[in-house]
Amino acid sequence: MKIIYTKYGIANFYEDHIELNHHLKENPKLEELVLKHELSHKKEFDLKHEFDFKLGLKLIFFIVKHPSTWVDFLPLQVKKEKIVFNLNLFLLYLMMISGIFVLFKIAIFIYKNF
Repeated sequence: MKIIYTKYGIANFYEDHIELNHHLKENPKLEELVLKHELSHKKEFDLKHEFDFKLGLKLIFFIVKHPSTWVDFLPLQVKKEKIVFNLNLFLLYLMMISGIFVLFKIAIFIYKNF
């Protein structure tokens, strides 16, 4: 399978190629882990596969060091020269903001009544 190095994001799997961030070349062990992860993708979505704890821990430092990877966490992304809307990320952020709002309202209620 063809590997294309990009300036943005961490990694993306497509039917005919895999995109990897060009900074992964600086860390061959991490590059190998990310490549293994991308190669193991199947057509159907596997949530357990996406939350690989060991890979996630190793990627945290990479993500912090290279801000260009942060675009993978935006609901709107450019992939294969198309703008793609990631509904899962949008819903996740919506739930997080709603949860913070509810907690804030509960804190105000408790403060005013006790």
